[in-house]
Amino acid sequence: MPFFARPMIRSLVLVTLLQFSLSVFENFKTEEDALGRLKSDKASAAGCEHEEIATLIKKGWWSLSRELVLASHGIPSFGSLEKIVRREVTQIKQNADDLLLALSPQDESRIGVVRCATQWAQNSSAIFLSIKFAHRWSSPGALKVQDEKVEVTPCCFNFSASGDHSQLRKRYALDFSFYGEVDPDRWSWQLASAGRMTAEIRKRENAYWPRLLDSKSKPGNLQVWDSMQDRWKSELKDFDKQQRKAKEADSSEGVEAAEEEQHSNGRRKCVDSRASPFSSAGHIARLCESYWPPRMDTQKQGKSATWLVLFHSPQDMKCYDRGDECQKVRDRWEAVGKKVEQVSEALVGAVDCDRHADLCKREKVGHLPFVRRYRKGKKKTYYGEWDIDSVMQIITE
Repeated sequence: MPFFARPMIRSLVLVTLLQFSLSVFENFKTEEDALGRLKSDKASAAGCEHEEIATLIKKGWWSLSRELVLASHGIPSFGSLEKIVRREVTQIKQNADDLLLALSPQDESRIGVVRCATQWAQNSSAIFLSIKFAHRWSSPGALKVQDEKVEVTPCCFNFSASGDHSQLRKRYALDFSFYGEVDPDRWSWQLASAGRMTAEIRKRENAYWPRLLDSKSKPGNLQVWDSMQDRWKSELKDFDKQQRKAKEADSSEGVEAAEEEQHSNGRRKCVDSRASPFSSAGHIARLCESYWPPRMDTQKQGKSATWLVLFHSPQDMKCYDRGDECQKVRDRWEAVGKKVEQVSEALVGAVDCDRHADLCKREKVGHLPFVRRYRKGKKKTYYGEWDIDSVMQIITE
């Protein structure tokens, strides 16, 4: 043999031995023959490379592969063997699922539709959705979907996607008509773990919604998202307080406006004698039977207010002749009305007993001019001077 041929022979022998050491079992014709070799020679398991076990798994030699894995427990390289086995088994499972999935109907009209289970929560400005690709929250479903379509309009939410579960192709869908309007320009969605997706949608106007849907029906696939709702509980509580205060303020303002109009209209009904010193508008309210605030149930200017009322007779005071007493009474009572208005919430009025004799008779007034205080359904006659200090005493006592 030539000298140069000897290295080539040695290389061929080495390659042959290496191939034999890397193929301890896969060259057997049947799995039974390979198992027979393993039973007769337990040490042969140590010569089996990890990738050879991968080949055996692909061939479907499950019993032999299981025995080799069991025999490999405790060896330093078991971790790498575990990765290889899991890789191959996962791939086989995927291939099997794909094969079973091919059995399901491919015609869109025959694919089953799953109405997705949903949980929802809200704060004053937005609603939050957690959607699971299953018909109930407690049921298994698709872990992932494709061809997602999400649409939000002022009234509605629409979602659709395709996926598979239990080796069957399915369509996943969800359609909502909201309780109130939402903002179609301010919303977002994203896929989440464990076969779910989440969405956040802004309300058109800040408000508390008593329910999510426009309809009062309660679908079995809709629940409250408790953890999210707890997060916004305090914010909704504060918002509710603010809304109540605003409504009370609006209501109060509306009542005050209506009452003010009622009193304004009432004062126009009281037409005094032509010679009355208070016939023209001023700081003194003209009162009569048709407009008698001390018996009116209004928040302001009614019987809950403090009224100082002057009962007078233009005829007795010679107002028709523009007598001095008439002018004196007018000036003093006008001064009282002006000052009281500046320093208190009391109201000052006057009754022309010549024109409104029935009211003066009912109120049993004495000698004219006559001053009486009215407050909360009670009345008290005032005999003091008309200076402001004296008048304020009867107002504040």
